[in-house]
Amino acid sequence: MKKTYYIFPLLLIFFICTGRIYGDSFRVRKTVEVEVPPSGTVVCSAGIYDALAIKLPKDTTFLQGIELEIKIPEVISRYRGSVAYSLYTDVTPVPTKKTIDYTGTQQYLDVIPSKLSMILTIPLIEYDKSKDPYTETLPLVYDLQSPFVFLRFQLVMKGIPENYDSENFSITVKPIYQNKGIMSLEVQYPLNQNNEVIQAPYTVYIDDKQVTLDNNRIILTSGPHYVSIVSDSYRNETRTFTIEQAKTTQITVALRDVAPTLQFVAPNSAQIYLDNILVEEPTKEMIISQGEHSIRIVVGDYEVVKVLQAMNGRSYTIHAQLDVDIEETP
Repeated sequence: MKKTYYIFPLLLIFFICTGRIYGDSFRVRKTVEVEVPPSGTVVCSAGIYDALAIKLPKDTTFLQGIELEIKIPEVISRYRGSVAYSLYTDVTPVPTKKTIDYTGTQQYLDVIPSKLSMILTIPLIEYDKSKDPYTETLPLVYDLQSPFVFLRFQLVMKGIPENYDSENFSITVKPIYQNKGIMSLEVQYPLNQNNEVIQAPYTVYIDDKQVTLDNNRIILTSGPHYVSIVSDSYRNETRTFTIEQAKTTQITVALRDVAPTLQFVAPNSAQIYLDNILVEEPTKEMIISQGEHSIRIVVGDYEVVKVLQAMNGRSYTIHAQLDVDIEETP
């Protein structure tokens, strides 16, 4: 048994170092299927003759890798180099629970370490990987063209205990996301005095930088941001928002006409005239034209007339107050 124990790992290391990639046919005891969760983790179990098919989500925009935390049975950890794991691409047929015969291209091969747990990171895109002595990161990028990641366990040493093949690995699958998210912008156009939509060009700035949206969406780093909409036809609008990792943040901006607006605050009994036309709903904000306007307010026998010079991009509120002075004499 000792002879096999030492010789095989050396051959295995040779295959790893030479980066040998080849296509072969193989059989597994069973196929364990698991889906990458949108957040958090999912736990599954696989034996030393099993395959693990990790189904990727349809939207992999922010998915940069998969982390596998593998808990190793104590009996397996005692026999260093007895079990290997292989990463395959171009796997056919598509993995199912009932499939045991496969053909694929082996991209990576290594042995399970002689410890009780290991963390294995499978990169799906190129990204800066922080060095962690407790994490094994594969030196390759798995092909994202495939809808799944295929991992195979296999026994590579003879002379092990009889109950060895009944042991299972507990595997925790966790997605690794980029530190980015999406802002989706919805713009609501204003109406003019005739209830017609005012649709005109505008420019979008995010954090003071002009941007071009793709289908009203843009990818941003996680954290606080602000968006500004600038136009000659609308009032400038600014909104603050926070991007969450691998999520979409919806921002709705109701654009306002650049024309000035006017609103009154007056007693219910007041009659208000704008350019000699009675205002039916004075407390409701109204759009007026730029320029000079006459305002007349009548409360009983009391009347006041004012002139307003309205400018585009401004909002005006007129307060009509009726004061009563009481004078006491001896």
